[in-house]
Parts: sequence; C-alpha cells; structure tokens
Amino acid sequence: MDNAMIANKIIELSGGKDNFISVENCMTRLRIKYRNQDLVKVEDLKTLPGVLGINVAETFQIVVGPGKSIKIHEALIAQLGDEYDAGTQADDGDTEAEMASTIQANKAQARRHTSGRMKSFLTTLSNIFVPVIPAIIASGFVQGINNIMTSNATKTAIREGVKASGSLTNTQVVLQSWHLLQISTVFGIIGSAVLGFLAIYVGVTSAIQFKTDKLLGGAVGAITLSTALPVLGLKAGQGGLFGVILGVWILAWFMRLFHKIIPDVLDVVLTPTLALLLTTIVYFLTVMPVMGLLSDGLIKGILYLINESGIIGGFILSALAPALISTGLHQGLTPINLQLIAEHGSTQINAFQIMSNAGLVGAGLALWRMSKNRQVQNVAKAALPATFLAVGEPTLFGLVIPSGFGFITASLGAGFGGVMVSLLGVKCSALGAAGMSAIPLIADGKYLQYLISYAVALIAGFVLTYVTGKMRHYE
Repeated sequence: MDNAMIANKIIELSGGKDNFISVENCMTRLRIKYRNQDLVKVEDLKTLPGVLGINVAETFQIVVGPGKSIKIHEALIAQLGDEYDAGTQADDGDTEAEMASTIQANKAQARRHTSGRMKSFLTTLSNIFVPVIPAIIASGFVQGINNIMTSNATKTAIREGVKASGSLTNTQVVLQSWHLLQISTVFGIIGSAVLGFLAIYVGVTSAIQFKTDKLLGGAVGAITLSTALPVLGLKAGQGGLFGVILGVWILAWFMRLFHKIIPDVLDVVLTPTLALLLTTIVYFLTVMPVMGLLSDGLIKGILYLINESGIIGGFILSALAPALISTGLHQGLTPINLQLIAEHGSTQINAFQIMSNAGLVGAGLALWRMSKNRQVQNVAKAALPATFLAVGEPTLFGLVIPSGFGFITASLGAGFGGVMVSLLGVKCSALGAAGMSAIPLIADGKYLQYLISYAVALIAGFVLTYVTGKMRHYE
C-alpha cells in the first residue's frame, strides 16, 4: 500500500474530510485535530498497514515511523487541501469547531488541576521545540562527525608533538595533513549554525505558539545573543532558552495590548515598535537577570543530583525515559540539555534518555520472538530497525505499550543501561537521534563505552521481557 492509499484510508477511517481540522507531522507521527473524535475508527486505524501505533494526547497521533510521517502528511494534504496543513493555517480567526475543541480541552485540563496545567506547560514547550528538532538533529549529527575528526586530530597532535603553524592550530595542521581541514571546517560551520542561533529559532517558534509576529519573536531571541550586552552588565545567552520563551510571551502580551488601544492608521508602525522596545526593557531589567539565576541554579542542581546519586540516579533517570517519551514530557528536557551543552560542552541527561531506545529494542525483539500474531510480527519488522537506528516511538507505541508488561520491562532494561552510562561517564556533545545514529554525538570519544551501555540495556530489556512473557504465556 503506497502513501497515497494509506492517506486515503486514514481519511476514510477518520470520518471523512469534513471531520478534519488540521494535520501536521513530527519525526515519527501524524498529529491530527478532528472536529469529532468519536467518528474516528481507532481500532481499524491500528490495523492499517503502515500504522505502527496510536497515541491520543492533545492531538490524535498516528505513529508511522521516521520518513513515512513526512510522506504520508504530504499525501494527506494533497487529498485534503492546503488549508488543512497546520503549518500554513492562519494564526487567528479560529473556526467554530476549533473554538469548541479549545473549550472542551480547557475544561478537561481544568479538571486535572495542577497535573493538567503542568501537562499544558510541557505541551507548550513541545510545540515550541518540535519544529526545531530536525535542524538540531541535522546539525548535531554533522557536528558529531566533526567532533570525531577533530578529537582524533588533537590526540595525534599531542602524541606526535605537532606545533601550530601560522594561523592554523596544531589540530588544524593534522587535519590538513589528512586532507580533511576543509571538510572539518564546513562540518563545523553547519554544526554551529543551529546551536549558535538557536535562540532566534526558538523565538520564532515561540511567537507561533503565542500567536504573535514571528520575526519580532526572532528579534527577541537575537537580542539575547548580542555581544554588546556586557556593557549593560549582562552576558550573551543569559537566561537561556526559557528566558527567550518568556520574553516572547511578554512581546505577545504587549502586541495584543497595543493592537487594542492604538488607532488603525498608526497601528502598523507604533504597535511593533513599542512592543519590541518595551519587551526589550522588561527583558533586560527582569527576565535576563532572574531567569539567569534560575537557569544557573537548575543546571547546578541537576549536575549535583547526577554526581551525587551515582548509579541509582542513572538507573532511575533512564528507567523513567520511556514514560516521559510516551507522554511527550521529554520535550521539557530539551532546553536543559541544550543549556548544559552550551555551558559545559556536554550533557549526561541525554545519554540517560537514549538508553530508553536500547531497552525498547530489547523488549521489542523479545516480543517479536515470542509472538505468533502476524500483526505484531509485521509491526516489529518495520519498527525495530527504525528504533535501532534512530527513533524509539515506533517500537514504543507499536509493540511495547500494546503488550502491557513490555513497557515495564523495557523501562527496567533502560535503567540498567543508565547504570552503565553513570559508571562509564558517557555524555553527549550534541542532541540528535538515538540508537546507532547517536554514536557521533557521544562526547570525549567514548563511543565504545556508549555501545557497551547500549548493549547492556538491550540485553536486559530482552531478557526481562522474554522471561516475563513466558511466565505470562504471551503470544
């Protein structure tokens, strides 16, 4: 079944074209907003060839795997029309159906009290960072390859006593002798292109989330990178990405205020000017100093917990990762990971997270080995390679969660991988995909240590799942 046929079947099982509000995709999932979710034939969608799982959260999510999510999204939009593409829909003018959907969602969240508000906050973070993830992955992977080249060149330079020459460092001299200097330079430029200007990109996506001007949101992010900030007693990047998000929220508030009180004839000039000026003043006086203190305190606290908790902390952090991923709460760790990389050059939190991938592969292999169900076997053949190479969601939603017990055993398997990450000091110098695609992201050349940790988590996940499955007579 090709992508167009899958898209056509999704529309049919979703109650027809008129039941759609919007469609978008992330790395592995189609995210759909329906007018009436009761019309969706969920069980039939689960058995549709190419569908690896269903996750009902803020949006209705159909897991189809990396690469496929983009292609099926394009096929859906080709059949539904461009107006259904969430990425091109207007920021204002909600339809009646969207308004009703929003009201229902707000009521549901209100009933959940604090946990609902926390989930809403983390969903906002997810919506801000998900659009940036492909760029982070691409630049992180390229930067990881460059790190391998430069670290080996540095070791060679030290071992052989190579001296700097002219404008070249000793590492660059070695790279030049290997005919890799130009390639390394290009890779370095690409690798820094995203992380170096990430505050701008986050400013843009935050503006989309808060329904305000995108380029003004980017301007708030750019302001935080200015090299002139020390004149004001501040430093570039102070307050981190959380500060940028708060700054854009303030900008959106000012924009709404001035749109209401400024006459139409002056609105186009005065509203963006005053909003950006006042946001910058508030940002410099309060957001950057306060968020800087909070960000620094958070980072120091996390590092203290990791350093003091040892292997117990490693086990817990990795064992919790599948639960965080399944609920989308792992997106809340993205700005923390990026802040750690910016300040310390690496992050161990991401290494703990990646162990969930290994636990899922191990559990998925055991379920595939034991099951006699053809659908489970078909899902396993499609999901496991994708998870082993890069992304865990296909196996998580397609195999592990449907089995029930496999989710627990996969999490425990990941925990044993976290123990090894803690013992061997595995860290990541960039963010990106998991599995084997994470090898170039590993800091300090600890690729073997990473593979050992991954193997331990995989084997533990397999053994725990297989033994439990046999005890439960899983088929």
